[in-house]
Amino acid sequence: MHKPIIPLTLAYLTGLLLGHGFLYFPYSISILLLLSILASIILAWFNKLTVQPTLLIILPCLAGMAAYLYSAAWFPSDHYTRLVTPDKAFHELFGRIASPLDRDPDRTGFVLELSKVDTTPVSGNVRVTVREELSSAGYGDTVRVKGKLFEPGGFNNPGGFDYAGYLARSGIAYIASVKNIDAVEVLSRSAGLFRKVQDWREQIRQSFLASTSGPGSAILQAMVLGEEGGLTDELRDRFMAAGVTHIISISGSHLGMVAVLCFGLIRGLLFMMPERFYHRLTLHVDPKQLAAWLTLPLVVFYTLLAGGQVATVRSLVMIAAGLFAIILNRENALMHSLALAALLILIASPQAVFDISFQLSFISVLVIGYVVSLWNELQIKPETRYRKIRNVALLVIISLSTGLATAPLAAFYFNQISFAGVVSNLIIVPFAGMVVVPLGLFSGVLSLFTLHLPLAGLNQIVSDIFINMVLFFSRLPFAEVHPPSPSLIGLLLYALFFISLLLHARARLLSRFKPFSATSRISKVPIFSMAFAGAISILSLAVSFIPLHHTVVSFPDVGQGDCALVELSGGETILIDGGGTRDNRFDIGRRVLAPFLWNKGIRKLDLVVLSHPHPDHMNGLVAILKKFEVASVWESGLDPDLPGYDVFRQTMRDRNICYRQVSADDPPSSLGEARLRVLHPHETFVAHDRQAYAAENNRSLVVEVTSKGKTLLFTGDIGMEAEQDIMRTTEDLKTDLIKVPHHGSKSSSSRPFIERTRPKIAIVTVGAGNLYHHPAETVVNNYSAGGATVYRTDTGGALRVTLKNNHFEIIQWKERILKRIAVEKSAEWKACEQENLRRLTLRAAAL
Repeated sequence: MHKPIIPLTLAYLTGLLLGHGFLYFPYSISILLLLSILASIILAWFNKLTVQPTLLIILPCLAGMAAYLYSAAWFPSDHYTRLVTPDKAFHELFGRIASPLDRDPDRTGFVLELSKVDTTPVSGNVRVTVREELSSAGYGDTVRVKGKLFEPGGFNNPGGFDYAGYLARSGIAYIASVKNIDAVEVLSRSAGLFRKVQDWREQIRQSFLASTSGPGSAILQAMVLGEEGGLTDELRDRFMAAGVTHIISISGSHLGMVAVLCFGLIRGLLFMMPERFYHRLTLHVDPKQLAAWLTLPLVVFYTLLAGGQVATVRSLVMIAAGLFAIILNRENALMHSLALAALLILIASPQAVFDISFQLSFISVLVIGYVVSLWNELQIKPETRYRKIRNVALLVIISLSTGLATAPLAAFYFNQISFAGVVSNLIIVPFAGMVVVPLGLFSGVLSLFTLHLPLAGLNQIVSDIFINMVLFFSRLPFAEVHPPSPSLIGLLLYALFFISLLLHARARLLSRFKPFSATSRISKVPIFSMAFAGAISILSLAVSFIPLHHTVVSFPDVGQGDCALVELSGGETILIDGGGTRDNRFDIGRRVLAPFLWNKGIRKLDLVVLSHPHPDHMNGLVAILKKFEVASVWESGLDPDLPGYDVFRQTMRDRNICYRQVSADDPPSSLGEARLRVLHPHETFVAHDRQAYAAENNRSLVVEVTSKGKTLLFTGDIGMEAEQDIMRTTEDLKTDLIKVPHHGSKSSSSRPFIERTRPKIAIVTVGAGNLYHHPAETVVNNYSAGGATVYRTDTGGALRVTLKNNHFEIIQWKERILKRIAVEKSAEWKACEQENLRRLTLRAAAL
């Protein structure tokens, strides 16, 4: 092969994917690999393949597989996972801070490269979170940290974000929680250029904080320094809706803009040299190559100033590959340079192949490179009728192509596609690259000498204009579309369609503009591929709209909180509670519940029920009321003074949502084919708890839903006092499914209440390892003794209960999650693979 870098990179990438598959299906992957090698040998024996190209495919593939297994499944003997147990007790952690500080309001995070835990020498990285802003330590410092070790948790919902997997790809198995900055002691301060740059970065950040304010200040810190802690969820949502969320993270787009700006300025300065000096310079070096050489250290410096995050360094490799293509006079080999950059990154970090920043960056640059190469190949002459719109047309085509290429990934990771992004990227990205970032960076660097931020007012004005531009595009019709997360098969079909479309378009354009050098015969393979992928995609989409004619009750995993979704056979939807955290720092509604609903194709809720205004039931609903069309809200309205309740009420008023205060004195109502009845509280009910917060539990709305001949009882957080009142005022309490009161607390679910309700299914919504030790063992035993089958969201993940033909069909999501093999325990591989095959079958059957 004359230029083997592209097939070599593809082969290595294939090996990485095989290595990942091996961790779940070792025998199947091994057989597939052996059959492929055997087929290659047979074809080579019969002279159908030459040996050298075959080895250039097989050997990198095997190397990629080995590299992935080594990075993902091998730990040294002194790794902390082999020696330390995450027992939630306090430990002393000794090590070096191996990342820039990641600051959120009242929080600081960093990666600690361990050297010792207590008195045990260890190796490996942990993620440390300090519950205050830390300023005494920095990158490279050796520290002693006192905190608790945990295994990273998450929310086990279909299509949900796998936080533990995200950390594992960075080599992090445990996380450490530190109460305050007093528990972090700097043993020795780092030195050297990198630490010096980090000190400059902190000084610039302080200048931004002192001289600018509001969202504009947060944007400047994020886009110039990579400090995203000041960005609110609402602001992030606006950037996402405008289709320019990539612009607020220091990534390939930022480095690319800085590189283009530096390259252009340097070339301009060279052209301004006296003519005789410029001609003398050209005798020794090409000015373009000199500009590329001088741009490289400036881009490296900006990478360090922006924090040197992993994603930024990967973007640096990509930009450096492009600069070296200019230096080596290989500008036409952009695709080869990109392939080399990808290969280098994946050799250094094999698991980066599953990182979203890597995927988005390289797909975007790959498409841009393809479009630009094709544009240059077409050689559209300036004197043609396309002369005036040539450059604008190229920008539009690039924006449209990259948007189409990355849309499935945006849908997969964020459940969002922005149609406004095609236009907004043509305006917002140049404004950011030519105005916001250069001005902020220039002012920030000057602040190192002036000890204050020069041009602070201008920076504030520019950043505010920038935000207003984003807000304008985010409010356009259809700017924010939330599709279900596509499946792996769906992504592959889209990739087949898009690649076929590009190939067909290239053949058509070359035939049109270069009829003498291009073949006049256009292959029909891309057309057939597009037709096949399009037909299958349309068919699967049409099937998803077919009504199921069943009532489905889902209990998403929202941690230590309550949430239930009822989907009636007629398409009506009822959401009962929405989970939430006490301080709402982690917005359950925005980050967990909304994606769960979008993945089910739900955009409208006919009824939202708030059982009582405690944060673990109410806070998650605020984001739902903002992002979804809600027809009506039910609540008791008995305790309006609880924290956060005013925000819930104000959101309803802002969205003009119909509100109804209900009680057990109201007559039953209907929604579709379902009958709804409020069993508690009556208007005369008075809770006798000494604490108002606890009394609100006993005033929870208890709602009974009857559908398809089955009775479902949702009990909020009622205690025994409320249970006695319900038993006193309600004759028929027999139910088929019960949401167990108060997460299974021993203060509820009395034996008389269980005997009166006699449920067949008991669902406990509870967080894993919660501080309250819910559910109580006696409660679980009492339900089991009463004939109920008990399911829990902490052990089973999200639960889906389908009412089918007079029986329940129950799916626990954790039973569908594939299990990784333990590489060192080969005796267990067969059983693990068989179980994973079974789980794959169950997941396919549930679609």
